[in-house]
Amino acid sequence: MYRLERFHPIAVLTLHVIAASILGTGCAPKPVAAPSATTLQVAASTAVEAAPSSVPIPDRPQTRVAPTQKAWEWKGFQGTEYDLGSAILRSTMRDPMLRDRVFTFLPQMMEHYRTALVPLAAPRDAPLFYIFGTRNEWMAFTRLRIPDEAATYEKIGRGGYTIDGECVLYDLGRFDTFTIVAHEGWHAFTQANFEQPLPVWLEEGIACYMEGSRRTRGESNVEFMPWRNFERYSELRDGFARKHLIPFESLIAEYPQSFLENGRSALLTYYAQVWALVHFLNEGSQGKYRAGLERVLGDARDGKIAQTLAASRRGGAVGERRQMLARQLGPAVIREYFNEDITQFAKEYDAYVEELCAKGSWERVFRGDRPSS
Repeated sequence: MYRLERFHPIAVLTLHVIAASILGTGCAPKPVAAPSATTLQVAASTAVEAAPSSVPIPDRPQTRVAPTQKAWEWKGFQGTEYDLGSAILRSTMRDPMLRDRVFTFLPQMMEHYRTALVPLAAPRDAPLFYIFGTRNEWMAFTRLRIPDEAATYEKIGRGGYTIDGECVLYDLGRFDTFTIVAHEGWHAFTQANFEQPLPVWLEEGIACYMEGSRRTRGESNVEFMPWRNFERYSELRDGFARKHLIPFESLIAEYPQSFLENGRSALLTYYAQVWALVHFLNEGSQGKYRAGLERVLGDARDGKIAQTLAASRRGGAVGERRQMLARQLGPAVIREYFNEDITQFAKEYDAYVEELCAKGSWERVFRGDRPSS
């Protein structure tokens, strides 16, 4: 059984894949870094091997508690550590309003991960979030934390990354900070909680799915609304209008950074399309793929994807299954968990995207509703 340990930068990256697997050997795959992107500047990173573990993951208490705090110091950095129950925050944030909002956001976000798509146990250890007050602090910490990769992160204009279940971020303002925390937090959650990796397109699609939210009840509560994601919907509509959407076969067969050859907008289109793909799996085609989504998430959590694909009669040719096990890409998971007929599945997905874009409205997105009725 293998737990995920991967880099997940919020900006685009170049991958160095170090993974191999042979069907039928019982070997779980080494995880592959799955980059994420918003409208932030381009960067690069490196994959990290997984560490084996067969330790069961019990629930942590999910009740909201007042954070306990203590001084935090590391190699000259001084800040405050807050134990929020389901998450640990180490912070040098100067903005007291942002800090207070983070206190309410993180525990509610962790609960959202556990309930948004399928019931999931809480990680054995609470994920750790570093949120620095300035980019300079964030960069100085990165140079000490991962010196061999630090030059890569110098290129990030606005962003952050996740490594070994730890999110390393900084204050990006009272809106963007939470979008990035929600995206990167999902990567930390799966790294800490799943025994085998999801396909890159699904891992990234769900991270985007988790981004949408708004504050309610005098800003003390957070309502997570996967459809309320202006950036992803805007990019999806733009790609559709310009006829620049990525063909489905390429969407599931390529790493995100491969689309940089066609410009940064192609990369952002990728993230918009995998965001829409998760919505499609969750509710599209009258919900017929919902059970498959629940099954693949459960298998990733329990470490059964490799075993399932090795024995699969639906997962396609041996080469397709090997591609998934070794690189977390390709159609094998679609065939096994959703629809053996990739062509039919792609047509249904394309029709779903067309309806969202051709008949969708911004008013519905603002309310957190599906863009088209």
